[in-house]
Amino acid sequence: MKALLRGALIVSLLAVAGPTMAQGTGYASLGYVFSSLEPRHSNNDASVNALQFTFGGWLNAQQTFGAEGRIALGVGSDTITFTDATRRRVEIDRYYGAYLRAQFPNTVPIRPYGLFGTTLVETTERLTSSRSRRYSDISLGLGVEVDLDSNIFLSLEYLRAVDRNSSEVSNLTVGVGGRF
Repeated sequence: MKALLRGALIVSLLAVAGPTMAQGTGYASLGYVFSSLEPRHSNNDASVNALQFTFGGWLNAQQTFGAEGRIALGVGSDTITFTDATRRRVEIDRYYGAYLRAQFPNTVPIRPYGLFGTTLVETTERLTSSRSRRYSDISLGLGVEVDLDSNIFLSLEYLRAVDRNSSEVSNLTVGVGGRF
């Protein structure tokens, strides 16, 4: 069921991306992500970071409902202690996301927004050898955009990217973006 939901969300995002970008109602941003990664069977969480690229478009003229895609590349690593007393270095390799976005109208200079979608996070754990892990789940987020002028904005966002099987990934993102 989750695979079907993810597939439907991705297909719907791709179906609306072309027409919205052609109407000149798109946006893109670059953000720095402060991520908290807590794998299953760990005693603490890792503070790892990423550089996130966001792109999206609006589905209505008031720019209150849209579709958004993200890709991020990890920067840095942290150490996690697991329940078996091993300490491993962990880092985010990359993550991908597809979301639906609802926000206040574009006439307001400070706009809160909400996100609903799915995220796939790929990580690497190192002890004596490297081991890759993938985390994916339905994601929920809240954020705010502040206009610097009509085409440039700053953003602050919290996203609960993954919360399943005792594994959690939460992101706090600070970014700057532009509309085109």
